[in-house]
Amino acid sequence: MKLRIQHDTVYRYETPVQGGIQYIRLRPRNTAQQKILDWTLTTPGDVSQMTDGFGNQVTVMTLDEALSEITLTAEGTVELTGKPLALNDSAFPPQVLLRFTRLTEPDAELKAFAKQFSANKRSLLRMMKQICDRIAFTPGATTVTHTAAEAFQLNAGVCQDHTHIFIACCRYIGVPVRYVSGYVHSHDDQHIATHAWAEAFLGQNWHTFDVVNNLNVAESHIKLAVGLDYLDAAPVRGVRRGGGVEVLNTVARVSRMTDSQ
Repeated sequence: MKLRIQHDTVYRYETPVQGGIQYIRLRPRNTAQQKILDWTLTTPGDVSQMTDGFGNQVTVMTLDEALSEITLTAEGTVELTGKPLALNDSAFPPQVLLRFTRLTEPDAELKAFAKQFSANKRSLLRMMKQICDRIAFTPGATTVTHTAAEAFQLNAGVCQDHTHIFIACCRYIGVPVRYVSGYVHSHDDQHIATHAWAEAFLGQNWHTFDVVNNLNVAESHIKLAVGLDYLDAAPVRGVRRGGGVEVLNTVARVSRMTDSQ
């Protein structure tokens, strides 16, 4: 399956930004599951490329001029192979991914919930469904600063929160797990194309857990970045000087291409 992605991100500022540096993870890499046919990332400022410790492709954008608006455009074509996830493809042992972060540290309530499950795929599938059923998908209920424990108490959130809750529970019962950011194709035009899900390491293989959709396959998913939590895999993260109040608008479209395209 070939998918075409158009992703526009616009930042508008109360006063001009005088400078800054941003780390942009909007460039997918080739894996056994996806082949990048073409990809373009357009940004202002000076850019350089690097690979972070998780193997993510990172564009470093440096601004040294006053701007009231910043536009980032990522677009390209990706072919999904339909192959299952591979053996460990990290530069470090999976056990590194047992480490809790501020966003994935479980509280007493989350620990009590996690204790119901075991470190095997069947049990994790049950966990995923229970989280999906309990946490209502509610845009605006949380922000990127909300923790797994806070979203669990609210019983509401978005894909980031569902994924953080699943990660917190997996790590608590001893399952290495990583956060994944990317895109997902859906036949529903109202579906949000930017997405987050988890990959858990069981036995000798990684396994997909798309919690908000209660899916154990990633046949329509394009992976951008992975990490311990959202902060490691955030599409854009950095610092700026000046600007005042920031207004963000982002629109992503994922469309399926025909065989003739």
